[in-house]
Amino acid sequence: MKFLHNNTPATSLSIRLSASEISNYTVENFRMWVIRLGIFLFFSIPFLSKAAFEQHLTWKSTVEKVSDNEFDVKFVCTLDDKWHVYSQFTPEGGPMPTQFRFEKNKDIELIGKVKEIGRKHDKFDDIFGVRVISFDGTVTFVQRVKLKNTTAVLKGEFDGQVCKDEEGCMPYGPEKFSFTLDTKSNNTVLDENGGKAAQHELEAIEPISPPSDSATLAQGDKFDWSIASNACSVNAESKDRSYLYIFIFGFLGGLVALLTPCVFPMVPLTVSFFTKGGKNKKEGIRKALMYGISIILIYVILGLLITGIFGSDALNAMSTNIWFNLLFFVVFVIFALSFFGLYEITLPSSWANKTDTLAGKGGNIGIFFMAFTLALVSFSCTGPIIGTLLVEAATGGGPTLFNYIPIKPTFGMLGFGIALALPFTLFALFPQWLHSLPKSGGWMTTVKMVLGFLELALAFKFLSVVDMTMNWGILRFEPFMVIWILIFGIMSLYCLGIFFKNKPTNTVKSIGVFTMLFTLYLVYSLVNYKPINLFSGLIPPTSYNFKSTKEEKFIQFKDYHAGMAYAKEHNMPILLDFTGFGCVNCRKIEDNVWSDKKVTDRLKKYVVISLYVDDRKELPESEWYTSSATGKLREVKTVGQKWSDFQAKHFKTNSQPQYVLINTKEQLLNQPVAYDFSKDVKNYVSFLDCGLKMNAQIK
Repeated sequence: MKFLHNNTPATSLSIRLSASEISNYTVENFRMWVIRLGIFLFFSIPFLSKAAFEQHLTWKSTVEKVSDNEFDVKFVCTLDDKWHVYSQFTPEGGPMPTQFRFEKNKDIELIGKVKEIGRKHDKFDDIFGVRVISFDGTVTFVQRVKLKNTTAVLKGEFDGQVCKDEEGCMPYGPEKFSFTLDTKSNNTVLDENGGKAAQHELEAIEPISPPSDSATLAQGDKFDWSIASNACSVNAESKDRSYLYIFIFGFLGGLVALLTPCVFPMVPLTVSFFTKGGKNKKEGIRKALMYGISIILIYVILGLLITGIFGSDALNAMSTNIWFNLLFFVVFVIFALSFFGLYEITLPSSWANKTDTLAGKGGNIGIFFMAFTLALVSFSCTGPIIGTLLVEAATGGGPTLFNYIPIKPTFGMLGFGIALALPFTLFALFPQWLHSLPKSGGWMTTVKMVLGFLELALAFKFLSVVDMTMNWGILRFEPFMVIWILIFGIMSLYCLGIFFKNKPTNTVKSIGVFTMLFTLYLVYSLVNYKPINLFSGLIPPTSYNFKSTKEEKFIQFKDYHAGMAYAKEHNMPILLDFTGFGCVNCRKIEDNVWSDKKVTDRLKKYVVISLYVDDRKELPESEWYTSSATGKLREVKTVGQKWSDFQAKHFKTNSQPQYVLINTKEQLLNQPVAYDFSKDVKNYVSFLDCGLKMNAQIK
C-alpha cells in the first residue's frame, strides 16, 4: 500500500567497470566494489519487495478547520480499477470492515462516528448472509473532532482489506497516524502539497525483533521448495469468459426470438420480397445483406442507448438496489403473463406506421427502416428476451466506453442481432432452403408458453434479492426451491401434454422429459440442501435456510504449530489455508468447491490449517514485533497480522485465499494456488491429488 506521507526516496548507485580497469584492480579495490554492490542491493530489495506487495490503494490525508475549535480529519482512499474496500459498518459475520481506532486524549473530543463519502454499493451478500456496503473509485473517511485546549495531537491507526472479485482480498494496515491540531491555525491545514504535511504524517515505527516462533516454523526459518515444481504441479491460466458468455447468451436469445410468432412468419415473406423484388438476383441478395446488417446495427445501437442513458453505475446498482429488483420482479411477471397469452405488449401503432412509411422510400435508408419496422412490430415477443439479456449483461460490471457506457451489454445485443439477422441473410443467399422451414402453427404458441415459464422462474430471483436485502427471511432456500419445483413441474406437464389441451410434438415432449428430470433434481437438491453451482446467483445459497446443516467434514486447525504437531503424530500431509473471516472469495471456495464430495473426500486425507489473516485477537505483548516482509516496516500485534506476515515472508504474497500443500518436513508438495485457479472443482481435485501423490513418493 502506498501512503503519500511516508515516501522514502530510493537510493541509486551508478557502477561502471571497463575490462582494462578490472584488470588493474587490487584485491582491496575489488572488495570495495563488492561492498558497494551489496549496499546497492540492500537499498533496492525493500523497494522491489514493496512493488511485489502492491496493495491497490493509496491514502492521502487532510485536516480542515470548520470552526474556532472544530476540525474535520479526512482520510482519502483512492482504489485501483475494480478493487473495493468495505464500510466500517459491516455487520458481524460479514467481510472484514475498514476500522479507525483513535487513542484517548483528554484534550480532544470525537464528534460522532467516522463518516464515509464515495461511490457506495449496498447489497445483501449471499456468501456471508448479511447486508454489505463497499466502496470503489475514491472514498473519503471523515472524523470531526473538537479541541478542548489550544493545541492537541490526535493519534490512532486504521486497517481493513482491499478486494477484487477475480483475484481475492488483501489486508492492509494497521497504518498509524498523528495529527497536530492548533486552534490558532488557518482555516485549512493542507496535505504535503500544501506545505504543512509535517503536522499530520505517519508515526515512525520502532523496530522490535520477533520472538523465536512468531513467524518462523517448527524446524527452520524457511520452507523447502526443491520439489514444488514437479510434473503434477500445474497452475491453470485465469481466463475471463464473461464477454463470450454474454455474446452466446445474446445469440441464443436471438435464436429463441426467431421461433416466436412475431418473427418467424416474417422470414419467408421478407426473403421473398428481396429475392423477387430486385432487378436481378444479385441485387436482391445485396438488399438482403443490407437488411441483415441493419438488424444488427439497430439492436447494438439499442443496447448502447439503454445502457448509455442509465450509465455504468446505475446499471450495476440494479443488481443490488431493492427497488430495482422489486421492479424487475414485477416486469418479469408481466412479461410471463404476456407470453401465457393473457394480453399482448405492443408499442404504439403510430411508431410502426411511421417507420413503415420511411421504409417505402427505397435505397439503403428504406431498407434500414424496414429492419426498424421489424424490430418495432416484433417487440411483444423480443422485448422480454432483450430485457432479460440487458439485465443479465449490465449488472456484471466490466470496462466502459467513455468511462460511462458498459461494454458487456453491447456484446449481448451484438449476439442477439446476429442471430436474428442470420436467417434473413442465409435464406436470401440460398432461397431453396425456404422449403425446409416448418410452417407457422401451434408450435410457436408452445415456444411462447415455455418462455413464459422461464420468465416467471427468473422473476423470483429478483424477489429473492429483495428478501435477503430487507432481511425478511421469507423467501429462503426452501420456499424458493418449492416455487421453482412448481414452475418447472407445471412446465414439464405442459410440454408432455398432461392436464393441458395442447398436442405436443415429439420434440416438445423431449423438452418435457428433460424439464421433468430437472424438476426431480431440484427436489433432490431441496431435500439434501445441496447447492446447484450452475445456478449460483439465481438460487439463494443453501446457508440461507430455515434449518442449519453445517458440520465438520475434515480435520482442521487455526494455529500452525498445533496443526503441525497433529500432522506429525498421525503422519499426514498438510493443507495451509490462508484465509480470512471477511474473505469473500474464501467463502466462495468453501461453499462451492470444498462442499463437493470429490474435494471433501480428499481433504479428509489432509490436516487443514486455516490461518485467518484478519483475526483481530491481540497477541500477548511479549510476542509483539515489527516486520518488513511486505517491503514496509509494520507492527505485528494481532493473531491475524502474525499469519499475514507469515504468508508474506514465506510465500511472497498477501492475497487470500491461497492454498499450500506441505508435508511434516515442511517441504512444498507442489506449487501454491490462489483463487483464480482453485475456484474450479476439477482443478482443486487435481491440486490435492498431486499433493497426495508427491507425499507418498517422498515417504
